[in-house]
Amino acid sequence: MKLTILILSTSPHSEATQLFFKAAAKRGHNPVIKNPNNLYLFVSDSENGFDRIYDGSGEMAERLVARNYDAIIPRIHSDVNFGVPLVRHFNQNLGIFSTQSASGIRAASNKFETHQKLSIAGIKTPKTIFAKSPKHIKFLIEKIGDLPAIAKTVKGSLGLGVMILKDVEQTNSTMEALYHNQVETLLQAFIDGKAKDIRAIVVGNEVVASMERTGKKGDFRANVSRGGTGMKIELSEADKELCIKAAKSINLSVAGVDLIKDAEGNSYIIEINAAFGMQIQEITGIDIAGKIIEYIEKNHKQKTTGTSANANGASAASAAPKEDKRTFWEVLSSLRAEKSL
Repeated sequence: MKLTILILSTSPHSEATQLFFKAAAKRGHNPVIKNPNNLYLFVSDSENGFDRIYDGSGEMAERLVARNYDAIIPRIHSDVNFGVPLVRHFNQNLGIFSTQSASGIRAASNKFETHQKLSIAGIKTPKTIFAKSPKHIKFLIEKIGDLPAIAKTVKGSLGLGVMILKDVEQTNSTMEALYHNQVETLLQAFIDGKAKDIRAIVVGNEVVASMERTGKKGDFRANVSRGGTGMKIELSEADKELCIKAAKSINLSVAGVDLIKDAEGNSYIIEINAAFGMQIQEITGIDIAGKIIEYIEKNHKQKTTGTSANANGASAASAAPKEDKRTFWEVLSSLRAEKSL
């Protein structure tokens, strides 16, 4: 079956976006790329739905008709405050299948919310502490096991906003500067992974690819985007299960899960990414974009991500209003018939 797959990306010509486009086309589907920043979300005053999305990139706003799309692939890197409602509108208001849930994207964009949900699910993470206006820096550092420690801005990706705190003077000056500028920052125990960590890509109930990342010389961060290197590895079954469970804990069916191992070999989940980098596809030689298209082929009829639910526990597919395809005269005839009852 030929599917129309909408790729939501603010970088339509980027290598990552084109990987998804080519993977969908290769499998005989119709891929379409839209920039989220050009879209308008409309909520109807009707109790029966009639919500809409319009594309404002042209001279005239053009409606994106829900029945013309089978699935969306969100690539929400930044501006989550708009990206999350956008994905929700497509997925829950219009009933179009999404590879990721709105709530999962939101949780992944906030490092502390990620760790909260991991803890609720009983998943091991480094000791972490977060405060809005901390007055007791020494107390906070002691709670996570003393220096060295890691400071992370709550928002941020690609290794940006991650700092290592090595001594008291540096810690005090760094934290003072961050909080003075109202930069929300969490403190985390330093796990000595020898500048190495692991990135695993979860698609549904499977880890489809994994690589070990090594930071460049002099940098404790192992991100490939920051000049580090990557090498394909095979995870143990225990670590695979841990990564799948971690993605599900924040309601993501497709995710990049980062874990680190300490000197004793214990695994800690350190981050979950919704818009993960696609360098891992080249490094591992695994067609990750193709795996995600396969996931859509198997699941698009569910209309939702398969994990999201509304407040009453009902699935989003049953809760989402269906588009009324009747003509005006058919609706009027129906209303007259209801009145006569």
